[in-house]
Formats: sequence, structure tokens, C-alpha cells
Amino acid sequence: MGSYSAAVEGSILDIRQDKTDPSLATDIRDELFSSLRGGEHGEKYLPEMLLWDEKGHQLFEQVNARPEYYVHNDEIALLRKHSEEIVKQLEPGAMIIELGSGDLTKVQILLAAFEYAGQPVSYYALDLGLPNLLRTLSLLPSYTYVTAKGLHGTFDDGLRWLSTLHSAHQKPGTTNTATAIPSPQKLLLSLGATLGNVTRSECAGFVSRFAAVLRKSDMMLVSLDGTKDAAAVSNAYNDTQGINKAFNANAIDHANEILGTEVFRGEEWDTVGRWNAELGRHEWGYVFLGSSRGRDAKGEREEDCWE
Repeated sequence: MGSYSAAVEGSILDIRQDKTDPSLATDIRDELFSSLRGGEHGEKYLPEMLLWDEKGHQLFEQVNARPEYYVHNDEIALLRKHSEEIVKQLEPGAMIIELGSGDLTKVQILLAAFEYAGQPVSYYALDLGLPNLLRTLSLLPSYTYVTAKGLHGTFDDGLRWLSTLHSAHQKPGTTNTATAIPSPQKLLLSLGATLGNVTRSECAGFVSRFAAVLRKSDMMLVSLDGTKDAAAVSNAYNDTQGINKAFNANAIDHANEILGTEVFRGEEWDTVGRWNAELGRHEWGYVFLGSSRGRDAKGEREEDCWE
């Protein structure tokens, strides 16, 4: 994972429910077995968590750097335009929790605005990849008013951690909420393609679960791509260099790593991007090319998987 300072390593909080599994392989494996049997709705898919190993993070950073990937560039422009306004909406000493922190490029624009305003803020980067947290936090500039920490865990781990913050601010020896020590105001960030990787109903459920642990003074800032230009979207997700394709194909390699054997042979699968006009969204699919070696974790033939 590389060598990092004690300060960086000490800034990461391990909030995982199962701390015996540093790679979260158990959580991913359980969902993978369920998904290959058809999941809750009978559709086979590869879990999104398979995309976000160390190699996946690095590939997606290359996707972000592509000029045709407008999502990243548009978000940067919006944050530059509105960061000062966001700072004014938050109290001094507030907490910012980013759900799926990625490479921290975008949030640094917001953190710089707090630093410029001289307004103290605590930033928490939630990510399921420990190597990515160590690498990205080590690259942050030195701040006077910003404190940056990492949260190592899944979204479910982050939800549990957030739900404990209220009780953590009770006065010692009491459970009376009327005598609770006020907890800092919180801003939850969901940037990038995080919510674009789930269905509309799943998106609503995701937001609702996190909203349920917030107080009235807390806020959420959610980024969603509303572009319906099929050509622009297709160009963004089907770049000529094939980086998006490699990013999605890496999930197959990660699945084999998690399962401990080559269940999916890379040459027997293709990753294909398509615009779904009916649902108004871009989708990536894993298409079985027809070899008799294609099989799932129980040795059965696998079908096409779309997400």
C-alpha cells in the first residue's frame, strides 16, 4: 500500500463492522453469491463494490481526466461557482462527510473555500478502499482551519457511524436528550456517479436512510447527472481509449480475486456500454461470449449481467 506518515495513518477511523477483513472481501463475497443467484429481483449482476479496488480507483481517475467525461468537469465548475455560498450555509466547526470520497479532487475546492474564509470545518472521507484513503489523504495540502480524516468502511458502516454521533454527544451519565451536548452541524456529500449506479427506487432508499440520522440543521448535497443527450452521455462513458471499458472489466478480475479462483475468464466476457432510452440512462453490461467455460461460483453457466 506504500509508505505513509503516522499522521496520515492515524487520521483514518476504522468503522467497519467486521474489522478482521481489511479488504471487505467477506461483504463483497456475500453480495456476489447473492447477485449471481439472481439477487432480490431475479436479475444477475456484479456488485458495485467490485469496481472499487485499488486498480479500479486508479482507472476511474483516468476516466475523470478525459475531456469527454463532462460529469467531473461540470461538478468542478459548480463547486467553484457555489463553494463560498456553501461555506456560509454551515456553522463554524461543522462536519462534512463525503460518501464515496474517490480522489478528493472536487472536495478540495470546497475545503479551500473554508480555508480562505478562516472557518473551521472537519472533513471525513468515507471510502471502502484503505489504500485509496491513505493515498488521497496524504496528498491533501496543509490546512489551518480544515481537519481531514478518513472513514474506512462501506456505506452501511458509514450509516451506523453517523447514527452513533448523537449518542456520543450526550452528557456523561445521562440519556436525556434535553441535556445533550449539541453535536456539530453536518453536511453529507454525494458527488460523482455514486447515486447514478443504482435504480431510482434504490436511490430514494439510499438518501432516505441517511436523512433519517440527520438533524434539522444538517444538510445533504447530492449530485446527479440530468443529461438526456444520448450522444454526449455515450461519448462520456464509451471513450475512444477504452478506459471506461477497462474500469468496468476490472470488476471481473476483482470478482475472481474475491472468490479465490478464476470463475470468470476475462477472454470469455465483454463489457458493453449502451444508452437506455426508455429509462433515460447509460448502462454497462457484462456479456458472456459463449464459451463452455463460462460458469458461476457453483460451476453453472452465467448469463448476461447488466447494471
